[in-house]
Amino acid sequence: MRIGAPLAVLLLGAVLACGQPRSESTREDSIPARDSVEGGERAVVLTTGPIHVERDEASPPVTEVAAGTLLRIVPDSAGGTDWVRVATWDDRRGWIPAPRLIGMQLWSRFAEALGGVAPVLLRAAYPVEGGRWAIEAPLGSSGFTVASTAWILADSAWSARVVRIDSIENLCGGERHRFGTTDAPAGGENFPVLEAGVLAAPSGTRPSARRLPIEALDPEPALAALADRIAGELGPPGATGPPEAVEWRSLGPDAAWAALSWRSEDPATGRAQVAAAALFRRGDAGWEHVATMAPAPSSAEIPAPAWRPVAAYSTGGAAPTLLLVEAFEYEGARLDIWIERGGGFARIHEGYYWGC
Repeated sequence: MRIGAPLAVLLLGAVLACGQPRSESTREDSIPARDSVEGGERAVVLTTGPIHVERDEASPPVTEVAAGTLLRIVPDSAGGTDWVRVATWDDRRGWIPAPRLIGMQLWSRFAEALGGVAPVLLRAAYPVEGGRWAIEAPLGSSGFTVASTAWILADSAWSARVVRIDSIENLCGGERHRFGTTDAPAGGENFPVLEAGVLAAPSGTRPSARRLPIEALDPEPALAALADRIAGELGPPGATGPPEAVEWRSLGPDAAWAALSWRSEDPATGRAQVAAAALFRRGDAGWEHVATMAPAPSSAEIPAPAWRPVAAYSTGGAAPTLLLVEAFEYEGARLDIWIERGGGFARIHEGYYWGC
């Protein structure tokens, strides 16, 4: 996705003067489901937010917990699969949605594959004007400071020095967004190129996470038939047929992504479609459905999908376990980071929105 001229000029000036899925199967060379939240005594919070008094997002908060906080799981069979009862270090207890948690053992595996860096510290990086890389560094982005080093997780992990931290004003909303620019060479462009985005990690040991190639995919009949079945289960209320648009991507040789779009226009909210996505994996018995991004409204107009993976990584085995996903809206896009949490994928970071 490429931004228009006003934002391009602004970015150029800043750079030169100084951006509930679920799992249905597991396999031995991937992350085993037993490391999901339900199977451990400790869990890590994926996104900053409250612990609630009741199993309801509208219920009062017990306390606020930051991403990366370690919590103790309190056995309670009444939580079902959607909510987990937890306790803080000082024994304040409450409820938290299950997709906001990941098992501590699985979390440790990700940190090991990322060179000792917690996954919540990952950020998006992409080429910008002047032949540099920019790393999104909003406030709270620990490790991305002037003169620090960062790992750019491209085809192989390579280190780059952050030479400047600067900010850019969004011409539409007026808010400012922090970027770190590096001394690493990149293809010179006069705008951020989100589709060339990769993950960046603060300095640590060299990450072993492996980037998987992403390409357009013409699905074989068995895979297309499986996607049709999944689409039938995901169709939004009132849908009477298959999705109007399906966009396929391969994530390495043995995984596939399908973005599904149903036309659903609502001028009052700006909604143009209801979208979902499904991740598939090729096993010994053929293709299988691995995870789903649940249906959600989007202002992106068909045939544009709501989501498109631009970088995928394996942290063990062949299956993708970290995704950098371009999320589209009518006037722009952003890059979000998704992590495999043992029971599907969950978003752990929402990037800067390039648009109004």
